[in-house]
Amino acid sequence: MIPNDTKRQKAYAQLRKLISDRIARALGLADEDLVNLPLSELINLLFLIHGDAGSTGNFSVSFAAALELVGEELIWYEPKMENVAVAQFVQ
Repeated sequence: MIPNDTKRQKAYAQLRKLISDRIARALGLADEDLVNLPLSELINLLFLIHGDAGSTGNFSVSFAAALELVGEELIWYEPKMENVAVAQFVQ
């Protein structure tokens, strides 16, 4: 794990951005649609979408590398949604 908290936070933010962007492009979503997912779930989702093509590498190795880089606290951290919109369904 990166011992410097500032560098670890920066690595976390960059990993989230890179993975979120790739998922958003694949699913036609916006980054805002993924803000509430922990990094661990984003990594899993990325492999669900692109894993069969081999373009993401090996899941175990990639997840272990991210875990080693940012640590357990950040890999499982669940961001809080600031503004939650309540959808109203009209029948």
